[in-house]
Amino acid sequence: MDKKTDYIFSINTGRSGSDYLANILNHISGCRSFHEPKPVGNGQAMIRYSRGNLEPMRKLAKKKAQIIKQLKSEHQVYVETNHCFIKGFGWFIPQYLPEDRIGVIILKREKSKIAKSLLRIGCSPLKRFGRDWISTPEMKDPLTTPPKLLISPKVTYQYARFAKLMLRGNKGLVRNVFKQDFKYPQWLIDYELECLQWYVEEIHKKTTAFKQKYPKIKYYETNIEDLNSLESVQQMIAYFGLHPKPSLMDVVGKPTNLKLLQLRN
Repeated sequence: MDKKTDYIFSINTGRSGSDYLANILNHISGCRSFHEPKPVGNGQAMIRYSRGNLEPMRKLAKKKAQIIKQLKSEHQVYVETNHCFIKGFGWFIPQYLPEDRIGVIILKREKSKIAKSLLRIGCSPLKRFGRDWISTPEMKDPLTTPPKLLISPKVTYQYARFAKLMLRGNKGLVRNVFKQDFKYPQWLIDYELECLQWYVEEIHKKTTAFKQKYPKIKYYETNIEDLNSLESVQQMIAYFGLHPKPSLMDVVGKPTNLKLLQLRN
């Protein structure tokens, strides 16, 4: 089978197996696979992009494309699994790389599992770490309506951020002075989880919009369960016109770190 693809990226939310996918694709003939290589596309560039300032991300995407081309000169296929792709630089990449030579793996996982897994590692829109990696209700023109408790989604989000900051600052007072266990109010706990579920839905909507904008890209949809099946992985590889190395069977279905073990639970 002739090779159909020179570049492969992923569309995913995070906490859906992209690190594992990168490891799998390193066992494909001629492939060099990276998981969230620099420049990653998160942080301020992603935040500004989500608020409508496109230039920092455009510059980042141009720099990334130059790096990709250099690495591609050393390998037949460049692979990058990075959930920041759909939240920024991916929208510019076809300006620098031939659209009909790009493949995108749409990596899905059950919404509730993604949300709970993000929450477990502290990747919340109410925390700085989370805002560096995932979409928040402050974004400009979301494709799905963020959760709302007050006047608007943005006002609700700003109030919830302030409330969490103030409450977190008083943890010690509650525990040391009042000798009580500290707990966030239930409305804040529920809202935080709702924001994460909204984020997953927003990525799904963005995926549809991306496919409509770039119809020449080759898309393949899969999930973490399918990636644990050698037959399913072989089908995915064949779809892109690629060929597995004999070592592929040694890595499929065999997670090598705690993150992957959590994904399978």
